[in-house]
Amino acid sequence: MVVNWGIIGTGNIANAFASALKHAKEAKLVAVGSRSKQSAVKFGTTYGIPEEHCHPTYDDLFSDPKVHAVYICTPHPYHCELALMGAKAGKHLLVEKPMAMNEKEAVQIINAAKDNNVFLMEGYMYRCHPQTKKLCEIISQGLIGDVKLIRANFSYNGTSYGPESRVWNNELGGGALLDIGGYPLSLARLVAGAARGLPFSNADSLQATGKLSATNVDEWTIASLSFSNNEIGAQLFTGIFADSDCTAEVIGSEGTVRLSSPWRPDVPEMGKPTIVLTKSGEEPTTIEDYATLGTSIFVYEAEEVSNAILAGQKECRFMTWEDSIGQVKAMDEWRRQIGLKYNAD
Repeated sequence: MVVNWGIIGTGNIANAFASALKHAKEAKLVAVGSRSKQSAVKFGTTYGIPEEHCHPTYDDLFSDPKVHAVYICTPHPYHCELALMGAKAGKHLLVEKPMAMNEKEAVQIINAAKDNNVFLMEGYMYRCHPQTKKLCEIISQGLIGDVKLIRANFSYNGTSYGPESRVWNNELGGGALLDIGGYPLSLARLVAGAARGLPFSNADSLQATGKLSATNVDEWTIASLSFSNNEIGAQLFTGIFADSDCTAEVIGSEGTVRLSSPWRPDVPEMGKPTIVLTKSGEEPTTIEDYATLGTSIFVYEAEEVSNAILAGQKECRFMTWEDSIGQVKAMDEWRRQIGLKYNAD
């Protein structure tokens, strides 16, 4: 049995997912939907999609009977409307992160998935990668003792993109937090949960500061969080005009664990992915055999989602609906504290 996939959107992430589907088990790319026939056919030709399944509208893609599941990877502000359309059409859904612009939209999407009995996952693909699973094992097994502090960064220098870029555009959900800031936040929630034997944990408090641009997007922002009655802290940074190393570190009572490339361990430009475990009083140990180097992170995600769909499941074990609600609530609070608003608000 194979899950037939359709993709909405033809940008960089759509291409990455389409390429991954060539190598994913139990998954096959059969259709694409775009805003024009020309762009749909161009994308489809690259990936061997017959022209009759290269759709010039999103409605046509959702109406395609050959499609079982749809990956929605348009700009963030369009996710909600498209997810509601997809659920109503009876399609299983993988919605690129952030799944929604705010909590209200996220609740609408989840309710639509429930009402129409379809699978739904917010596309934090790193959650499906063996590296992330290994990190959670280290934490849950107590190899660094009690977790005390989580530090995570994700940023890049987007100044060269110019004012026409999506990341500069408030109407397209631009800025650092919605683009990449959700990764450090979701990792902190994941690790804080693993420390308590849970799939995730929501913060007790969040305090943030940041810099908004003239186009009203966040250039950079920092957040400090506390979990488990202030037993665990987190320091998170994200920026699109203020670059830093893109690493994650968990400090425990008996050692530390550090990920050199937590978000895209499949991208060589972001450095060789390693997990370095340092126990107190011992030499660091480098762990490198937890994944097949060179395998696209989207292969792991596509396989995990496809297997869940074939098993009749409606949620992904690595990013449940409850997890997504906790995530968007924290994102909303982070945005509130730095004064970042979007039309959906």
